[in-house]
Amino acid sequence: MSVLAHPSAQLGLWVLQSHSGVQLQDAGRFGAAGAGLTQGGAVDLTAARLANALVGNHNHVGSTCPAVIEITLGAVAFRAEQPVLVALTGAAMPLLINSQPVQRYRTLLLQPGDLLEIGYSRAGARAYLAVAGGFPAPAICGSVATVRREKVGGPDGQGKAISAGTLLSCAAWQRPDPQISLPYHQHYRHHSIRAIPLIAGAQLEDLDPQLPQLLTQRLFRVTARSDRMGMQLGGEPLPVVAQQLFSEGICLGAMQLPPNGLPIVMLNDHQTIGGYPKTGALTRGACECLGQLMTGNFVRFYWLDVADAVLQERQRLHLLQQQLDALAADWQQWLSQRVQSQPDQARGDADE
Repeated sequence: MSVLAHPSAQLGLWVLQSHSGVQLQDAGRFGAAGAGLTQGGAVDLTAARLANALVGNHNHVGSTCPAVIEITLGAVAFRAEQPVLVALTGAAMPLLINSQPVQRYRTLLLQPGDLLEIGYSRAGARAYLAVAGGFPAPAICGSVATVRREKVGGPDGQGKAISAGTLLSCAAWQRPDPQISLPYHQHYRHHSIRAIPLIAGAQLEDLDPQLPQLLTQRLFRVTARSDRMGMQLGGEPLPVVAQQLFSEGICLGAMQLPPNGLPIVMLNDHQTIGGYPKTGALTRGACECLGQLMTGNFVRFYWLDVADAVLQERQRLHLLQQQLDALAADWQQWLSQRVQSQPDQARGDADE
């Protein structure tokens, strides 16, 4: 939690416009799959972590992630009931304060009565709104992640999306806008990546021998049936070998091949067991890229061996940690400047 945000149990952001794709998410719920609870969490965790880091909610790779609002496709509006420090990352959604365009990937200080509007996405499926101090919510198995199918997580712990008329409690911001931002060339634009790496699974060799080649030759389209449970792809069907499989545990990124021959890639709200043959799996980073594609976008897969996949993930996480460290350093610099310019006030900031 940000040390400069003052807890407020009754005020925060009033939701004026919303829909089922607006949900409270964090890093996810782990260790509960045996009880039938999937992991949930932010589809684009990179963007969620950056949003938190921008508003001073310090987090690092491998740690928990303070709750953010995941906004699918846009079309949401809030009214500030108190001073609130916010930041928006992820998909390229128009962002306005009191009808005036403002930038994403930077801190924005809302005053009481300010209207924050997020329009329909121009590119990318999901954006993330963070507030200084985070959004308090009851944790279920260590997470507030919303999974509507399982009726867990969210503002009230019942698995509900954030609906219009909801007052989201959050901390009041009693300081100036620190004007922390991420340079444009460092913005994560997962929605622009259409070549997705795929790691071969053990069941691939039991399927049609042409499948490995066809999977990388064919172009697939994201269909309207895609959601947080899985990305359902369209295109020319792949050959399917009829076989009986026992249902078994299934993970984030697993690619299933159902009888219609059109792949389904498991996302964060995936079921915990599945019986369709699995051609392989995507890395976490690849899932974030795929999850940012919109209906009608095209994607092509390429094979990646395990060693290269591990290296690719390590490089991705190293870059992310550098981003988080840089934003934390910006916050420390801002605090130091306040100490020099307003020592009494800044000393109070540090004490809090």
